[in-house]
Amino acid sequence: IKPSSPTPPSLRYHKLSLFDQGISPYVLIRVAFFYPNIKGTRWLANEISQLLKSSLSKTLAQYYPFAGRLMKNGYMIDCNDMGAQFTEGRINCRVSEIRKQLSSGKMEDLIFARSLFSGPALANHRSLVFVQLSSFNCGGIVLSVSINHRIADASSVSTFMNDWAAIARQTSDIPSPHLHAASLFPPVDGQQFPKPSPPKLDQGKHVKRILAFHASKIGELKAMAFDSGVENPTRFEVVSALLYSCFMSAASKANSGSHIRPSIFFNAVNFRQIIVPPLPQNSVGNFATYFLTSVDNNAEVKLPELINKIREGKTKVCKECTENINAITSKLEASHSAPLTAAIE
Repeated sequence: IKPSSPTPPSLRYHKLSLFDQGISPYVLIRVAFFYPNIKGTRWLANEISQLLKSSLSKTLAQYYPFAGRLMKNGYMIDCNDMGAQFTEGRINCRVSEIRKQLSSGKMEDLIFARSLFSGPALANHRSLVFVQLSSFNCGGIVLSVSINHRIADASSVSTFMNDWAAIARQTSDIPSPHLHAASLFPPVDGQQFPKPSPPKLDQGKHVKRILAFHASKIGELKAMAFDSGVENPTRFEVVSALLYSCFMSAASKANSGSHIRPSIFFNAVNFRQIIVPPLPQNSVGNFATYFLTSVDNNAEVKLPELINKIREGKTKVCKECTENINAITSKLEASHSAPLTAAIE
């Protein structure tokens, strides 16, 4: 699917930012939207397909780098209007069966058409955006979107999807994404970053779980934390602390329960609205930093203490963004010269 209007020659080459440089081009941000059959009436597949294609074409005219290709150096996009990959398929089950099938991993491959991602990520023929529209036996549909992480973070993908939806609904608002990340955070010599390589899964066993946190249970966690002295605990804090405590418990059992192994919990932070002056929410690219929460060897940490540790890390990185944005760029460069695993060796 190519942009509805050609990209001006003056915008042919789009520079990526320092933060974009730090992202592996082999990583994809993927989202899927499931729509069940409504009131026994099947979706009009052809009409939906045509609407999605035409509105995507118009959206790509505004997000012109998304329709281009990564150049060989990996730090610039050739905005050549080659377009986004759009495929259609049929999945032989019902939408209601998705949850149990996703745990096996096989359904995920069908929804996101993993075969499209084979081959070198930096090849100039590779799309940066993959879309798949699939129908189910019950008449429901699923729309999946995969976007190369080097050109967009999760917030950018959300903005792109919202703008695409607005164009599909034919609203009067015309999206105007901010595509100036490189002017805010200029890229550096590519030699300063290690050359990315395709991720390789080890040969060990892998387990996948889908966790559903209902609002009532999250409310109970927040109440428990509040009763333990944590002031105004957030959903993010209580769920993150719960997951971290479960990870540590599992690691302890794997180690015959003799002691709690030292560990680090990694969290990403969207700094668009934190830095001074704040950036527009529709700034496209990678605008994320991170903070670490660590637990030392032989330290048994309760949930409220974990929440406070996570809050301290979040508060510290927010302060860094507010007072000195250069500290964030320095942290990024340091993370590439010294892997995070070095912190627990």
